[in-house]
Amino acid sequence: MPQRPQTAAETRQAFLDFFREKDHEIIPTGFPLVPQDDPTLLFINAGMNPFKDVFLGTGTRPYSRAADTQKCLRVSGKHNDLDEVGVDTYHHTFFEMLGNWSFGDYFKKEAISWAWELLVDRWGMDPSRLYATVHEGDEALGLEPDEEAAKLWETETTIPAAHILYAPSKDNFWMMGDTGPCGPCSEIHVDMRPDEERAHVAGQDLVNKDDPRVIEIWNLVFIQYNASVEEASGETVTTLAPLAAKHVDTGMGFERLTAVLQGSSSTYDTDIFAPILQAAADLSPEAGIRGYNDIDGTPEEVERQRIALRVVADHVRTLVFAITDGAQPGNTGRGYVIRRILRRAVRYGYQGLGIREPFLFKLAESVIDTMGEAFPSIVESRDFVTRVIRAEEESFLRTLGTGIDMFEAVTDYIKTIAGYDLSNPAIVEEAIPDVTENLLTNWGSSLRVLEHSFEGDYVSGILEAAKVSRFPGEVTFVLHDTYGFPSDLTAVMAREHGLEVDEARFEELMQEQKDRARAAGSFKQDNSQVDTWDAVHDTPEAVEFVGYDELSVEDAKILRTRASGEGEDARYEIVLSKTPFYAESGGQVGDTGTLETAGETVRVLDTQKGADGVIVHVVDRLPGDARGAVTATVDSARRQRIMRHHTATHLLHRALREALGDHVQQKGSLVAPDRLRFDFSHYEKVSPEAIAQIERRVNEAVLMNLPLAEERGVPIEEAKARGAMALFGEKYGDAVRVISFTNDDDFVSVELCGGTHVQSTAEVGTFRLTTETSVASGVRRIEAVAGEAALASITADLDELNTAREALGQTPEGIGAAIVALQAQAKALEKEVAGLKQAAAASGLDQYIADATDVDGIAVVAAEIPGADADALRTLGEEARQRMGSGVAVFGSRDEEAGKVMLVAAVTDDLTKRVQAGKLVGALAKHVGGGGGGRPTLATAGGKQPENLPVALSAAPEAVRELMG
Repeated sequence: MPQRPQTAAETRQAFLDFFREKDHEIIPTGFPLVPQDDPTLLFINAGMNPFKDVFLGTGTRPYSRAADTQKCLRVSGKHNDLDEVGVDTYHHTFFEMLGNWSFGDYFKKEAISWAWELLVDRWGMDPSRLYATVHEGDEALGLEPDEEAAKLWETETTIPAAHILYAPSKDNFWMMGDTGPCGPCSEIHVDMRPDEERAHVAGQDLVNKDDPRVIEIWNLVFIQYNASVEEASGETVTTLAPLAAKHVDTGMGFERLTAVLQGSSSTYDTDIFAPILQAAADLSPEAGIRGYNDIDGTPEEVERQRIALRVVADHVRTLVFAITDGAQPGNTGRGYVIRRILRRAVRYGYQGLGIREPFLFKLAESVIDTMGEAFPSIVESRDFVTRVIRAEEESFLRTLGTGIDMFEAVTDYIKTIAGYDLSNPAIVEEAIPDVTENLLTNWGSSLRVLEHSFEGDYVSGILEAAKVSRFPGEVTFVLHDTYGFPSDLTAVMAREHGLEVDEARFEELMQEQKDRARAAGSFKQDNSQVDTWDAVHDTPEAVEFVGYDELSVEDAKILRTRASGEGEDARYEIVLSKTPFYAESGGQVGDTGTLETAGETVRVLDTQKGADGVIVHVVDRLPGDARGAVTATVDSARRQRIMRHHTATHLLHRALREALGDHVQQKGSLVAPDRLRFDFSHYEKVSPEAIAQIERRVNEAVLMNLPLAEERGVPIEEAKARGAMALFGEKYGDAVRVISFTNDDDFVSVELCGGTHVQSTAEVGTFRLTTETSVASGVRRIEAVAGEAALASITADLDELNTAREALGQTPEGIGAAIVALQAQAKALEKEVAGLKQAAAASGLDQYIADATDVDGIAVVAAEIPGADADALRTLGEEARQRMGSGVAVFGSRDEEAGKVMLVAAVTDDLTKRVQAGKLVGALAKHVGGGGGGRPTLATAGGKQPENLPVALSAAPEAVRELMG
């Protein structure tokens, strides 16, 4: 008897077990989402991606049959449904693709018969609801209809003959690209409509017609041709040649299949998503959101919140799997894709679910608990994944609210303007200025950040956009540049309000920013104008670099020279036929030294690589006679200091990965004579304990006296296979240089590197880590010193410590206790000062109460308390509540230097039904450019316009009157 799987986990396992019976190699969790050695893909987006080399004939596998569940991510290129995810009930960013594969083994007969056996005989699907499509042929490709597949559907299955349909190439011919392996495919569709609808409209009329209830569930691809492209009579012609080996590539969307088997019309109404959706609902502070299918509100409100739940449930699955497989939020490439997805989820949680704090990292736990049994790697990465997500959430949330406020202010203004009849002069002269004034009154201070993008007159700029119902590209740019909103997120938000973003202006501003950054960073001479060189000797095919083995050569020739600029801007450059000077590259600074020729000594100030790849010596002057032999000598002492720091950089990289995890990757470096700087991927501040561990580990490697192992001309694939790590900024050819410091047991550092190094780690001397800071979101920076620089740093700290001991009059054993005592004394004095301030404020309270304003029988006190901090204001508010008996008190203080203002509102218990402190202080805070809230009896607020504090306090009586209705 057929037995249909009841859960998603049973479905996945049943699929794999079925093909295990058919002698397939089972790959239970598929391959990582981040492609291995495929630079054409950001992420695996189809089940066939990991086997592409087999189909192309460039790779093999030790098996000829395989089955798997492949993790896929479709958020870029032609497979980009990100904007639809959550808005509808069937698109996803992350999904699983169940597949079975034949590499030159079985073909159409087995693929078709096994698919039918699994769906119908094993799982009991109704044959009357299934349809099979086959290729109808393609004259342009020289193909006849795939009668072979059609006949097999007739003979190998019990599908009704009328359910075998022919479809064109766009639906039933699969191509990897314009060229390469390809072939016809046969799709299985299922009709999930009620019987009465099926009786009215035949299912075959809805196949491939985008009806969400008549959907494809399995695609059987028969790879039997190789496509090539030729130009004929000005047209591109594709020709097909039979492959020597024929392959089968099938794919069945796991989420869609589960929905069909569980009788659901939506993938979100399955046990794949149910626990995650419920966890998301539980995290919402909105009382009306109790579950995905249990939400209070109007139909529009319910759908808005269900969309938000779908978005966060889908996106958090993507984040968990992508981060586990090596993709972290960043500013470029796949890192930027992950950041966009995370920020989209945070925005929907913020606006749709009312969540104002990091929550995705908590929701990730539900994903891991739900899917961890099938994918153990996400369980192993639980701590790392949740910490990365939380760090990224916290970073974005710091600016999200402000950015949304700005967006909504501009959007409301545009929609209001768009609602007026702009052809009516009276409206333009009277209503528009009023609306604009209202915008400036409420949001002017916040919107001033737009001035630069609008070149000053941002009000007119927004007004012009409003007249054509367009969201300004300038605002999109500021939301991106200042508040971290990806432009596509702003575009989605704008479309929700019926507005289109001015993409052209946004791109223009982005380009201007890039140009400014490029100009700011262009501090080096442009060597691209090679025609400005003066030739001295004929240029050989390649300039010889001997600096790995020698620090001086005596038989170099000057090939060409160049002089540019005048006075202080003068620059002189020389290219030699042979040189020991290392040109700046991969973070290591260029060498300095001397060039001697014809009795002259020229100082080398720097060494750079020219635009044509040659080594350029930047010198203090050009020699009088450039024709003679040149002795080129590197400053050996300086080079030695550089090498110490470069070797220390490699040791540091290894120690960081040991202490923090394999997610650490180099993002930039500087290797100089006096210090090193190392930028690396990491999601949070490195703890003091980890810093100590890293420093200790590097010094342990130094004491191990590990010898330098240098290998030149190693094939790059061999180097990678041996675990050699690539350094940021390096460009590698087919053959590479491998630098190793290892004892094959306790410490292993193997990297691809073109820089110079000491002969053993002992030559590094002493290593000292000096600072650890943030460079950008997800990128940290460590600075450190080695050798003489490290000793100098230690000596300076000891001198400072001794100075402190003398000042404290303490022995070495007592300095810590003395500092603790001084801190305690300082705290006591601070407490005493705070008490005196409070007493002074309280002493004037009776007078404030006596001067209260009567507002419809309610006493309202409003006073500025100079020098009071937030705690003092709150205490004074509570004291006023006790002394007044019945009344309202508002107190404020300001710090002009810091640009801050504080407010507190206090309401006695008998009046809270008429006046709430939270609403009162919120209304007054608008006058000082801020906001706040709190309990009905006591509430606080802050602002950024201290000069407006008198305005806020004077407005208190009227605000109380308005709150009383």
